[in-house]
Amino acid sequence: MLGHLPGGLAEAGIGGSTTEVYRCDCWVPGRTLQPVTAERARAELSGGAQSCGVCRPDRVLNRL
Repeated sequence: MLGHLPGGLAEAGIGGSTTEVYRCDCWVPGRTLQPVTAERARAELSGGAQSCGVCRPDRVLNRL
């Protein structure tokens, strides 16, 4: 898990066809999240994963 990001980053739907990336402190997912590194989150987003429209982890990743 990422200690240097507020809330860290997480994915939902790992292994499925709809991977989504969230900040760990997001209230939207409503399911169990898997903590990931910033590198993995960037790779998933560049590979077509969706970024949560509420917590916007893509904005945090662009600042690192």
